[in-house]
Amino acid sequence: MANLPFFKDISPDAVAALLASGTRIEAAPGELLIRRGDPSTFALLMVEGIADVLIDTPYEQVELAACESPTIIGEIGAFTGVERTAHVKARTAVTAVKLSSDVLARAAQAHPSLLAAVMHQFGQRFATFNRAFGFYANALNALERRAFDLRLLDDLRNPLPELVNFSASFRRLAEELMVREAERRELANAAAIQRAMLPPPLDGAVLGGRADIYAEMRPAREVGGDFFDYFTLADGRLVVTIGDVAGKGIPAALFMSATQTVLRTVLRHERDLSDAMADANALLCANNSESLFVTVFCGVLDLDTGVLDYCSCGHGDALVLRATREIEQPPVSGIALAMMEDQPFSARRIQLQRGDRLMLFTDGLTDAANPEDQRFGDGRLKEALRRAGHLRVAPFVTSVLDGIEAFAGEAAQFDDMTALAVSFHGAPDQP
Repeated sequence: MANLPFFKDISPDAVAALLASGTRIEAAPGELLIRRGDPSTFALLMVEGIADVLIDTPYEQVELAACESPTIIGEIGAFTGVERTAHVKARTAVTAVKLSSDVLARAAQAHPSLLAAVMHQFGQRFATFNRAFGFYANALNALERRAFDLRLLDDLRNPLPELVNFSASFRRLAEELMVREAERRELANAAAIQRAMLPPPLDGAVLGGRADIYAEMRPAREVGGDFFDYFTLADGRLVVTIGDVAGKGIPAALFMSATQTVLRTVLRHERDLSDAMADANALLCANNSESLFVTVFCGVLDLDTGVLDYCSCGHGDALVLRATREIEQPPVSGIALAMMEDQPFSARRIQLQRGDRLMLFTDGLTDAANPEDQRFGDGRLKEALRRAGHLRVAPFVTSVLDGIEAFAGEAAQFDDMTALAVSFHGAPDQP
């Protein structure tokens, strides 16, 4: 004890006399030495052991610091008379000398350096706490602005003794937030790449007034597993595809991009749609370490005749809204892509008439649920198509998606919502 700063100007005999005027206590691990809110009537001179300083919060008890022997705890309260502001609990077996406020007051009168040392330590603590909380306030503001400098974390490696545990918790929080921020940037980049892979609007001259097309995707997350595509072949036919990968996040997005690339390649080189789907399936099965699969509706439309050849590979989410407002659902013609190798696929044919509209979508539309957990469902979707059928193709799609979001209300969007519509007008000289 004579080596502590409090007693450096006091003779060993005087220190021994001070200790002799106190009460020796032994505390077992977990025993409370000081209770928050109690009157401050004593200080503890810890001779052996470790004690933890704890505070209560509305949520749980938080450990602020650890006190290792030899040290003095509770001396500020003993001199000032303020009630205890924290708990002190023995972490290990503790041996201490309990000195009453009266004993400390008499010792301070006899040895003014003791009181001066206590006040000096109090001032140092106050100053260091001000600096520390200034640092944390600055760090929190930086986190809020997403301008946090990782070098700030290095300053937390050697924190104040009184803030060891708080600093460790803050550091973990900051590191986790920075990791999440990095992940958010990665997802934002992935989302930008995914959007860039979607086709731009087709020039009206390409379609020659024979059709209008519009597609829209509203992902549930930054990146999703839905995709759509459209392009014209060398012979002038229009290809439209929509797909839904069985999965979420980055793996589904990567498989989606691979599927889109594969379909574009095979459809440009294989005229027969059935063979093109078989080739695409073989390519996707060969590079599928994640064992993902994708449902796809792929249609090839003759813009002059309205003949639509299609393969519905496990994707039943397609409707034909006739000019008469009747709705037909093309049957599924095969299994999803990448499920089984050497799988044959068959194409089917639909005849579109002037004024008919093909609506392709993913199950995020029908599976959308409201706060009462009611699904939007097939019936509501068909009614929405009929109500919006008089609109041009772009507002038609947007109106349907907006209606589904209005139905869902405050409920979280569970799945991507993607829709593609083609209105067939026929050749200009067609009767």
